[in-house]
Amino acid sequence: MPEYPVPESESQFEENFRQIHPLMKDTEAYYESSRCLFCYNAPCTLACPTRIDVPLFIRQINTGNVAGAARTIYSANYLGGVCGKVCPTEELCEGACVFNKQDVKAIEIGRLQFYAVNKVVSAKSRLFDVPSGKVTGGKIAGGKIA
Repeated sequence: MPEYPVPESESQFEENFRQIHPLMKDTEAYYESSRCLFCYNAPCTLACPTRIDVPLFIRQINTGNVAGAARTIYSANYLGGVCGKVCPTEELCEGACVFNKQDVKAIEIGRLQFYAVNKVVSAKSRLFDVPSGKVTGGKIAGGKIA
């Protein structure tokens, strides 16, 4: 494994850890989502290991329903925000985008995914209702060790 030099200044450190793909602004997300064709039997969804309904969440972003987009992402993948950053989307969903066959830049699905999740999490919005716990008098198994 190659050795990498330790950053010696704050600027070197910031350069090493800057975002490769910066967070989308609202207008960028709207523009990018408006490019999607919302394919039936979308190849991007089929290429996604977690089978996120990509056309649905992109349409939700496009119509201003960012919380709905985040809900769609999280309902298929509890790590939706992380996957929007670290998943190799160029090879999976973006690699399967129909635009690639037409020599048109694929939809930036990973960035849109991270945009939706980050926007909702940053706003501390509640995506799912937590069921109220009924007191049953039961105890957690394994509470005592002999």
